[in-house]
Amino acid sequence: MHTSRPIEVGGRFLGVAVAHAAAWRFIATDPAVEDIDGATFPSPAEAERVAGLVVGRNSGLGPHRIPQRVHR
Repeated sequence: MHTSRPIEVGGRFLGVAVAHAAAWRFIATDPAVEDIDGATFPSPAEAERVAGLVVGRNSGLGPHRIPQRVHR
């Protein structure tokens, strides 16, 4: 069984970090972070930090103003 951690930023689920060899591989579930799908990181915290930067870049709002998804 693989060890994994959900990656959320601002309450928005973006993907999962899966333990892979000596690193963590990010698997994107949200198109906003597809640019880093398959990337490896030293920790789930680093994957979350980078995912937040990518969402901020793609939204034009910056990393600290991540829009939350509206669930209807």
